[in-house]
Amino acid sequence: MRMKKLMILAAAAIAVAACSKTYDAKPEGKSEIGFGTWTENLTKDEARVQGTSTFLAGDTFAVYGYKVNNSTNDVVFDDVVVTASGSGTLTWGYSPKRFWDQSATSYTFYAVSPSAIGTAATVDAETGEVASASITFAGSDNDILVADKKEVLPAAYNTKVPLVFNHIASLVDFKVKKHTNLGDAVLAITSFSISNIDSVGTFSVSDAYTNDHPVVTWTESAYGTYTNASGVTSVTLPTAVTTSGNDLIDSLVVMPQAFRSAANSDSNVQAVNIAYTITDEDSNVNTFTSSFELKLFDSVDDDDNADTIVESWEAGKHYTFYITINANVIEFSASITDWTAVNGYNYLVQ
Repeated sequence: MRMKKLMILAAAAIAVAACSKTYDAKPEGKSEIGFGTWTENLTKDEARVQGTSTFLAGDTFAVYGYKVNNSTNDVVFDDVVVTASGSGTLTWGYSPKRFWDQSATSYTFYAVSPSAIGTAATVDAETGEVASASITFAGSDNDILVADKKEVLPAAYNTKVPLVFNHIASLVDFKVKKHTNLGDAVLAITSFSISNIDSVGTFSVSDAYTNDHPVVTWTESAYGTYTNASGVTSVTLPTAVTTSGNDLIDSLVVMPQAFRSAANSDSNVQAVNIAYTITDEDSNVNTFTSSFELKLFDSVDDDDNADTIVESWEAGKHYTFYITINANVIEFSASITDWTAVNGYNYLVQ
């Protein structure tokens, strides 16, 4: 889901050698457990661009899972790294191979991508519970995915296990627009940052997969600052802002978080910091700086900030924040206060 907020500012056959011949063999009645994902379109031979939703060759996930035999859970996968390769349709491979047990009542699978996040975490292969290690969000290199819980029944044993992954971070863009009131004046941005953003922390996934979707909770442990260079693509600050908008931060991957507010006496309020110049038609340059709470963006692009405000960044959502810069020329009018008439005074000369 992409959300817009506004601010007005002033994721085998075994080869056996016998004699001089080679045979392909596999245990009778058993086939390899293989994996597929929600998208297998290969567009280039490198790992997925952070913030996107298409797996590429080189992507990985850590898989966990168990089978049920005679009402007993037997763990089959625990921290097993699965890697995408190929050209065209991706192939997901791992080693050593596991094979379907046709006598099992069912299999259940869980997964975390990239695999390093999963293997660094504590994951229960039977419940799908996850307690991650500490994660630092640099803005461009952390895009964490957790798969839906996947139960496989005997009828599907010999097919790929289709894992559906979910973004559990948030994706954020910031843009700036020139208000039409500025007319032909040139608006230039000289610096931009967002500060006191939750940037280090851990996530947990409970065993209560809601409709098989993971239930994720984030806990922050430190704050950080992001600038126009922090997103997936570094942005050059615009020297001539348009009324349709220019990028300030492009595809910033961030930790989901609730916004703090000074109105609630919260410390470390997430803030937007911007400096800019307005150059008039006579080449006169006016310099401005402004800082305001991230929580104050609202949902309607109009001439006030009085509509529904944004309260948080939620997992799996893509937010776009627009800052509209307005200014009014300081103009003067002039008048003279008229003389105040007073009563006449008299003097008689004798």
